[in-house]
Amino acid sequence: MIRAASLLALLTAAAPPCAAAPKAPAPASAPDRVTVGAFLNDIQNLDIKTHSYAADLYLWFRWKNPKINPAATAEFMNAYELWGHEARPAYEKPIKRGDELYQVVHYQGRFAAKLDLERYPFDKQKLFIEVEDAQQERQSIEYVLDADGFTVNPNLRLPGFIIKNPTLTIRDNAYPTRFGDTALQTPSVFSRLRLEIPVERPALTYSVKLFLPVMCVVLCASLMLLFDPKWVDARVGIGITALLTIVALQITFNNDLPQVDYLVLMDKVYLTGYLFVIAGLAVVLKTTQVVDTGRGAAAARWEHRALGLLLAAFLAALLLLLIL
Repeated sequence: MIRAASLLALLTAAAPPCAAAPKAPAPASAPDRVTVGAFLNDIQNLDIKTHSYAADLYLWFRWKNPKINPAATAEFMNAYELWGHEARPAYEKPIKRGDELYQVVHYQGRFAAKLDLERYPFDKQKLFIEVEDAQQERQSIEYVLDADGFTVNPNLRLPGFIIKNPTLTIRDNAYPTRFGDTALQTPSVFSRLRLEIPVERPALTYSVKLFLPVMCVVLCASLMLLFDPKWVDARVGIGITALLTIVALQITFNNDLPQVDYLVLMDKVYLTGYLFVIAGLAVVLKTTQVVDTGRGAAAARWEHRALGLLLAAFLAALLLLLIL
C-alpha cells in the first residue's frame, strides 16, 4: 500500500505540469458619452473679405464620469483670431443633475468659414462652428446629441442675408497624421460636433442693386446704334463712356470682395457688358465706312438689325449665366 502510494506520488511528480488556460482579453471600456446641445444667440459682422464672422452662442454638456470635464476641454476647430474669444461657464464647477454632471458655457468670438463666392450675389453659404475635445479621442469621449438639439434665437437677424434652418450633427473625425507621436499605432480619431447655419442673400434686392446699373449702361450704349450714322464722334463718345462706366462699376464691386482665383457671377455679367459695347463700337466703325461710300440709308438699316442681334445676344447670355 505504501509502495503504491509512493509510486503514485513519483508519477505525479514526474508528469509535466499542465499549461494554464489563457485568459480572455478584457473587453475595451466604452467611451464616456457626453450629451451636447447648443443655442445660437446672435451672428454679427459677416465679413466676406476675411471669410469670417462673429457669433454669440451657448453650449451645454452632460456626462457621468466625474474624472472628466468636457466643458473645460472642448476646443473650437475653426476659431478665427483665437485671442479674441471669450468662454464664460455658468457655474464655477459642474453641478449635479440627477446622476449626471452638467455645465453650460457662453462663448463669444469670431469663426472662420471659407465662402464660395462663384455664384455671388446669388451664392448660398453655410456658416459653421466645429467643436472637438482637446484631450480625449473618440475611444474615450463620444459626443451625443441632446434632445433639445440646436436652437436659434427667434429674434436673430443678419442684415443682408436670409437665415435658413440650422442643423447640429456629430461625426467621427479621423486625422491623417499621428502628430509625431510614436506611441500611437494609428492616426487619432475624435468625436466632432458641427453647428451649421445656412444663409443666402435676397435675390430680388441684390438683382436690383447690382444688375440694374449694368442694364442701364447697356441700354444707353445702344443709343450709339440709333443715332444717324454720320454723327460718328457722338456715337463713338457714347460707346467709350459706356465702356468706362462698366469698368468703374466692376472696380467698385470688387472692392467689397476678397481676392479669389475665379470669376464670380457678377464678373461674368460685366464681361458680357464689355463684349456688347465693344461689338457696338465695331458696328459703328463698319457703318462709318459704308456711309463714306454714299450708302447712308443701307448703313442705318444694317445698324438697326445689328442692335437687335446684340441686345438679343446680351439678354440670352445673361439668362444663361443666371441659370447655369
